[in-house]
Amino acid sequence: MPIPRRDLLVAGALAPLLASRATDLSRFGQDTPPALAATLGICAASYVTLAGGRPGAPVVLSGCAPDQPVQDGAIFQAASLTKPVIAFATLKLVREGRLDLRAPVSRYLPDGYAHRQHSFGGAADNPADRVPASTLARIPLATLLNHSSGLPNWTTGMLAPEFTPGERWQYSGEAYVLLQAVIGAVTGQDIESVVSRTVFEPLGMRHTRLRLADDIREQAVSGSSWLGGRTQFDFLEPNAAASLYTTAQDYALLIAALWADAALMSLTMADPVSVDLALGLTWGRGWGIEAAAGGPYLWHWGNNPGFRSFAMV
Repeated sequence: MPIPRRDLLVAGALAPLLASRATDLSRFGQDTPPALAATLGICAASYVTLAGGRPGAPVVLSGCAPDQPVQDGAIFQAASLTKPVIAFATLKLVREGRLDLRAPVSRYLPDGYAHRQHSFGGAADNPADRVPASTLARIPLATLLNHSSGLPNWTTGMLAPEFTPGERWQYSGEAYVLLQAVIGAVTGQDIESVVSRTVFEPLGMRHTRLRLADDIREQAVSGSSWLGGRTQFDFLEPNAAASLYTTAQDYALLIAALWADAALMSLTMADPVSVDLALGLTWGRGWGIEAAAGGPYLWHWGNNPGFRSFAMV
């Protein structure tokens, strides 16, 4: 059963550090964020709040080693918060007339798609299957953004839709990796170059990368396991579904830019697919949408080994 965003907030490791009008955190009492971090064993955290669409100052916390505080400018894996970044870049290309959301994926990949079966295993010794153009012809580009393509989240076998694209919602990392191939085909550039040109550079996201590049390595923090140990799965190549490295301050710039761009926001929220109408949950192009008091709210979470992330506007 889909989990409502309110419960995702509470279930996530960083949930107590995130407050919103639509989220009741009263169960945590009046503890300050540093005290909550210590109580819940959150070894490193950072957050930024927005007021009137403008980011405030970043806050960094450590609840494991107070004598070794998290440094300003610490860079975290943002996990699936990568997807709204890719959606932002995609919709920019739509507005430039380079992509058509109604077009089938086969328009951009007429020779099919080489699907790597180990998405996080690197290029060497990685079996691949080719998704034929006849299959891609059934998948409208827009369904990759709102998780209605029918593709699974991840698969180590052959890739194919599990139901008619557009029929219903099913969260899919594979869809965003396929979108990565589409962006590369239409621009003639790798995904890092495209996202840097369309998102990171114009928004001033100076500490954000799509992989663990050498220039951010020293600022990148390690993840924490549930048992209290340190864990780190390094993304050495870009993955449009999961490999973002960023700071809370940089990510707040992305949210502020989306909030301020009425045309881009309209594209983001257009034609949402139902997730759970009883809970007021649908999914737009790159973001979940919740209808609630004071809303609607756009939101997304991230979950990589050792890391949890959350964003909402």
